[in-house]
Amino acid sequence: MQKPNKDYMIQSLQAQISNTSIQIAERDAIITEQHQEIQELKKQIEEITEKQIKEMDSAE
Repeated sequence: MQKPNKDYMIQSLQAQISNTSIQIAERDAIITEQHQEIQELKKQIEEITEKQIKEMDSAE
């Protein structure tokens, strides 16, 4: 049985690590973007809630 080419194996593993690193970076970017969107939505909800409370208080 022929021995595997050591250099090819190293290059293959390096390529796999590079691809995985890119996938992780893309995932992290998406998570960060979604987190920012969630924070903005929370802020909007708080502002709307405060506005509604003030409207209800002034209507009394």
